[in-house]
Amino acid sequence: MRRLVRTTAVLALTAGLVVGCTSDDDPPAGDATTDDAIITDREPDNPEFTPGEEGSPEPVPGEDGATTALSTAADELGGVAFAVDRSDDDGEELWEVSVAVGDEDVEVFVSLDGNAVVREGDRESLDDEDRSELDRVSVSAPEAATTAVAETGGSVEEVDLDEDDGTLVWDIEMRTTDGATTDVRVDATTGELL
Repeated sequence: MRRLVRTTAVLALTAGLVVGCTSDDDPPAGDATTDDAIITDREPDNPEFTPGEEGSPEPVPGEDGATTALSTAADELGGVAFAVDRSDDDGEELWEVSVAVGDEDVEVFVSLDGNAVVREGDRESLDDEDRSELDRVSVSAPEAATTAVAETGGSVEEVDLDEDDGTLVWDIEMRTTDGATTDVRVDATTGELL
């Protein structure tokens, strides 16, 4: 019986509190109002940015495909890629990659995204200077290009193997995010930026 009295007392007290906390001045719960002092930010900070879009714009096709093109061409021909440059091949923009295959310098045209060999170009004898330089390389062209991309945050436009004051280097032309071009040199034996 005591338990019943306690439960009834608790219920009565709770009901009294609920009734005491509401008044006729309060709007009904379903009729929400917005006070002028409440500010809601429903407009995006960037009006050109809509939900679902990526945080940054799509890259310009080909600007980031050179490194992939070097690897794709080398893998496809079973050789060593040692130069890449953007090429206009009969109105189609492609990467032109030079690949050393045995004693030949094979020209390969690769799609701008770098994922597919479009066609093979000329085959010439690999000259003695190129052969000598390639024999001394420890860091591949794709590895050097990856280092340059990581350093600048830009995209590869051109890669060449050169000797500079006795040091064998990958000379890499980069396009930076503001559209300017800059040269990055990577030591072809150590992989260090110069």
